[in-house]
Amino acid sequence: PLADMFSKRLEGIPVGLTNDANAAAIGEMTYGVARGMKNFMVITLGTGVGSGIVVNGQMVYGSDGFAGELGHMIVRPHGRQCGCGRKGCLETYCSATGVARTARLMLESTDEPSMLRDLKPEDITSFDVFKAAEAGEKVAKDIFDFTGRILGQACANFALFNAPEAFIFFGGLIKAGHWLMDPIAKAYEENSLMTYRGKAHLLVSSLNGSEAAVLGASALGWE
Repeated sequence: PLADMFSKRLEGIPVGLTNDANAAAIGEMTYGVARGMKNFMVITLGTGVGSGIVVNGQMVYGSDGFAGELGHMIVRPHGRQCGCGRKGCLETYCSATGVARTARLMLESTDEPSMLRDLKPEDITSFDVFKAAEAGEKVAKDIFDFTGRILGQACANFALFNAPEAFIFFGGLIKAGHWLMDPIAKAYEENSLMTYRGKAHLLVSSLNGSEAAVLGASALGWE
Protein backbone atom coordinates (compact mmCIF):
# COMPACT_ATOMS: atom_id res chain seq x y z
CA PRO A 1 0.00 0.00 0.00
CA LEU A 2 2.81 2.46 0.76
CA ALA A 3 4.40 1.93 -2.65
CA ASP A 4 1.02 2.56 -4.32
CA MET A 5 0.54 5.77 -2.33
CA PHE A 6 3.92 7.09 -3.48
CA SER A 7 3.26 6.04 -7.07
CA LYS A 8 -0.04 7.93 -7.15
CA ARG A 9 1.52 11.09 -5.68
CA LEU A 10 4.32 10.80 -8.26
CA GLU A 11 1.73 10.70 -11.03
CA GLY A 12 2.15 7.07 -11.98
CA ILE A 13 5.92 6.65 -11.72
CA PRO A 14 6.53 3.01 -10.62
CA VAL A 15 7.62 2.69 -6.97
CA GLY A 16 9.29 -0.31 -5.34
CA LEU A 17 9.63 -0.95 -1.63
CA THR A 18 12.22 -3.04 0.19
CA ASN A 19 14.17 -3.00 3.45
CA ASP A 20 17.78 -1.99 3.99
CA ALA A 21 19.24 -5.52 4.13
CA ASN A 22 17.52 -6.56 0.90
CA ALA A 23 18.60 -3.32 -0.73
CA ALA A 24 22.19 -4.00 0.35
CA ALA A 25 21.98 -7.47 -1.23
CA ILE A 26 20.70 -6.00 -4.49
CA GLY A 27 23.47 -3.41 -4.33
CA GLU A 28 26.10 -6.13 -3.92
CA MET A 29 24.64 -8.12 -6.80
CA THR A 30 24.56 -5.08 -9.10
CA TYR A 31 27.65 -3.12 -8.08
CA GLY A 32 29.63 -5.08 -5.47
CA VAL A 33 31.42 -8.35 -4.74
CA ALA A 34 28.36 -10.44 -5.67
CA ARG A 35 28.37 -9.38 -9.34
CA GLY A 36 27.92 -12.52 -11.41
CA MET A 37 26.62 -14.56 -8.47
CA LYS A 38 23.18 -16.17 -8.50
CA ASN A 39 23.05 -17.61 -4.96
CA PHE A 40 24.38 -15.70 -1.99
CA MET A 41 23.43 -14.10 1.31
CA VAL A 42 24.21 -10.67 2.67
CA ILE A 43 24.41 -10.52 6.46
CA THR A 44 24.21 -6.99 7.85
CA LEU A 45 25.80 -6.44 11.25
CA GLY A 46 24.82 -3.16 12.83
CA THR A 47 22.65 -2.36 15.83
CA GLY A 48 20.77 -5.49 14.75
CA VAL A 49 21.40 -8.38 12.35
CA GLY A 50 19.67 -8.26 8.99
CA SER A 51 19.89 -10.44 5.92
CA GLY A 52 19.20 -10.42 2.21
CA ILE A 53 18.92 -13.78 0.45
CA VAL A 54 19.35 -14.23 -3.30
CA VAL A 55 18.41 -17.54 -4.94
CA ASN A 56 18.80 -18.13 -8.67
CA GLY A 57 19.45 -14.43 -9.15
CA GLN A 58 16.24 -13.34 -7.42
CA MET A 59 15.67 -11.77 -4.01
CA VAL A 60 13.74 -14.01 -1.65
CA TYR A 61 10.71 -12.12 -0.34
CA GLY A 62 8.37 -14.97 0.57
CA SER A 63 4.59 -14.79 0.41
CA ASP A 64 4.29 -11.41 2.12
CA GLY A 65 7.62 -9.66 1.58
CA PHE A 66 9.02 -10.45 5.02
CA ALA A 67 11.14 -13.53 4.29
CA GLY A 68 14.77 -13.64 5.30
CA GLU A 69 14.79 -12.26 8.84
CA LEU A 70 17.73 -14.48 9.81
CA GLY A 71 18.71 -12.15 12.64
CA HIS A 72 15.72 -13.49 14.53
CA MET A 73 16.63 -17.15 14.20
CA ILE A 74 16.99 -18.53 17.72
CA VAL A 75 20.59 -19.61 18.27
CA ARG A 76 20.44 -19.98 22.05
CA PRO A 77 17.12 -21.41 23.37
CA HIS A 78 15.91 -19.38 26.38
CA GLY A 79 18.82 -17.00 25.76
CA ARG A 80 19.00 -13.21 25.74
CA GLN A 81 15.81 -11.21 25.46
CA CYS A 82 15.37 -9.71 21.99
CA GLY A 83 13.42 -6.61 21.08
CA CYS A 84 11.22 -8.76 18.83
CA GLY A 85 9.81 -10.52 21.89
CA ARG A 86 11.66 -13.81 21.41
CA LYS A 87 14.66 -15.03 23.38
CA GLY A 88 18.03 -16.13 22.08
CA CYS A 89 17.86 -14.47 18.65
CA LEU A 90 21.06 -14.22 16.61
CA GLU A 91 21.05 -10.43 16.77
CA THR A 92 21.15 -10.43 20.57
CA TYR A 93 24.63 -11.97 20.27
CA CYS A 94 26.10 -10.93 16.90
CA SER A 95 25.04 -7.30 16.45
CA ALA A 96 27.07 -4.34 17.67
CA THR A 97 24.76 -4.10 20.67
CA GLY A 98 25.11 -7.86 21.20
CA VAL A 99 28.90 -7.51 21.35
CA ALA A 100 28.52 -4.79 23.98
CA ARG A 101 26.22 -7.09 26.01
CA THR A 102 28.78 -9.88 25.78
CA ALA A 103 31.51 -7.51 26.92
CA ARG A 104 29.58 -6.52 30.02
CA LEU A 105 28.89 -10.16 30.92
CA MET A 106 32.49 -11.27 30.35
CA LEU A 107 33.88 -8.43 32.44
CA GLU A 108 31.60 -9.52 35.27
CA SER A 109 32.72 -13.14 35.05
CA THR A 110 36.50 -12.64 34.85
CA ASP A 111 39.23 -10.70 36.64
CA GLU A 112 41.13 -10.26 33.38
CA PRO A 113 42.57 -6.72 33.21
CA SER A 114 41.09 -4.55 30.47
CA MET A 115 40.86 -0.96 29.38
CA LEU A 116 37.11 -1.62 29.11
CA ARG A 117 36.94 -1.51 32.90
CA ASP A 118 37.70 2.20 32.72
CA LEU A 119 34.28 2.72 31.14
CA LYS A 120 30.85 2.54 32.70
CA PRO A 121 29.38 -0.84 31.71
CA GLU A 122 26.42 0.81 29.99
CA ASP A 123 28.78 2.99 27.92
CA ILE A 124 30.79 0.14 26.39
CA THR A 125 30.43 -0.15 22.61
CA SER A 126 31.62 -2.68 20.06
CA PHE A 127 34.18 -0.10 18.90
CA ASP A 128 35.61 0.01 22.42
CA VAL A 129 35.97 -3.78 22.27
CA PHE A 130 37.73 -3.47 18.90
CA LYS A 131 40.21 -0.94 20.33
CA ALA A 132 40.90 -3.29 23.25
CA ALA A 133 41.49 -6.19 20.84
CA GLU A 134 43.87 -4.05 18.79
CA ALA A 135 45.72 -3.30 22.03
CA GLY A 136 46.19 -7.04 22.53
CA GLU A 137 43.74 -7.58 25.38
CA LYS A 138 42.67 -11.19 25.85
CA VAL A 139 39.18 -10.42 27.08
CA ALA A 140 38.40 -8.41 23.92
CA LYS A 141 39.67 -11.22 21.71
CA ASP A 142 37.51 -13.65 23.67
CA ILE A 143 34.46 -11.43 23.07
CA PHE A 144 35.00 -11.51 19.31
CA ASP A 145 35.75 -15.24 19.38
CA PHE A 146 32.46 -15.88 21.17
CA THR A 147 30.56 -13.66 18.72
CA GLY A 148 32.23 -15.12 15.64
CA ARG A 149 31.63 -18.70 16.73
CA ILE A 150 27.90 -18.09 17.07
CA LEU A 151 27.69 -16.34 13.69
CA GLY A 152 29.79 -18.99 11.95
CA GLN A 153 27.57 -21.75 13.34
CA ALA A 154 24.48 -19.85 12.22
CA CYS A 155 25.86 -19.45 8.69
CA ALA A 156 26.59 -23.19 8.55
CA ASN A 157 22.89 -23.72 9.25
CA PHE A 158 21.81 -21.07 6.73
CA ALA A 159 23.80 -22.86 4.01
CA LEU A 160 21.58 -25.91 4.32
CA PHE A 161 18.65 -24.28 2.55
CA ASN A 162 20.48 -22.16 0.00
CA ALA A 163 23.92 -23.73 -0.74
CA PRO A 164 25.21 -20.19 -1.38
CA GLU A 165 28.25 -19.24 -3.40
CA ALA A 166 29.10 -16.68 -0.74
CA PHE A 167 28.17 -15.02 2.51
CA ILE A 168 28.80 -11.30 2.28
CA PHE A 169 29.15 -9.43 5.55
CA PHE A 170 28.23 -5.79 5.73
CA GLY A 171 27.87 -3.14 8.44
CA GLY A 172 29.75 -1.31 11.14
CA LEU A 173 30.69 -4.39 13.15
CA ILE A 174 32.65 -5.81 10.20
CA LYS A 175 35.20 -3.05 10.77
CA ALA A 176 36.52 -5.34 13.51
CA GLY A 177 38.23 -7.15 10.63
CA HIS A 178 40.08 -10.39 11.33
CA TRP A 179 39.15 -10.30 15.02
CA LEU A 180 35.62 -11.23 13.94
CA MET A 181 36.08 -12.80 10.50
CA ASP A 182 38.62 -15.41 11.61
CA PRO A 183 36.36 -17.03 14.24
CA ILE A 184 33.41 -16.84 11.81
CA ALA A 185 35.39 -18.76 9.18
CA LYS A 186 36.68 -21.30 11.69
CA ALA A 187 33.23 -22.01 13.15
CA TYR A 188 31.66 -22.16 9.70
CA GLU A 189 34.06 -24.87 8.55
CA GLU A 190 33.79 -26.81 11.81
CA ASN A 191 29.99 -26.84 11.72
CA SER A 192 29.26 -27.16 8.01
CA LEU A 193 27.81 -30.35 6.61
CA MET A 194 30.56 -32.13 4.68
CA THR A 195 28.70 -31.52 1.40
CA TYR A 196 28.96 -27.74 1.87
CA ARG A 197 32.39 -27.51 3.48
CA GLY A 198 34.91 -25.33 1.69
CA LYS A 199 32.49 -24.17 -1.00
CA ALA A 200 31.02 -20.86 0.14
CA HIS A 201 33.25 -17.80 0.19
CA LEU A 202 33.09 -15.56 3.27
CA LEU A 203 33.45 -12.04 1.91
CA VAL A 204 33.30 -8.49 3.19
CA SER A 205 31.18 -5.96 1.30
CA SER A 206 33.03 -3.78 -1.16
CA LEU A 207 30.43 -1.01 -1.01
CA ASN A 208 30.65 2.14 1.07
CA GLY A 209 28.50 1.61 4.15
CA SER A 210 26.54 4.82 3.69
CA GLU A 211 25.86 4.08 0.02
CA ALA A 212 25.12 0.35 -0.22
CA ALA A 213 21.41 0.43 0.54
CA VAL A 214 20.90 3.51 -1.67
CA LEU A 215 22.72 1.82 -4.55
CA GLY A 216 20.61 -1.30 -4.06
CA ALA A 217 17.40 0.69 -3.96
CA SER A 218 18.41 2.49 -7.15
CA ALA A 219 19.06 -0.88 -8.82
CA LEU A 220 15.41 -1.81 -8.22
CA GLY A 221 14.63 0.64 -10.99
CA TRP A 222 16.13 -1.74 -13.55
CA GLU A 223 13.42 -4.21 -12.64
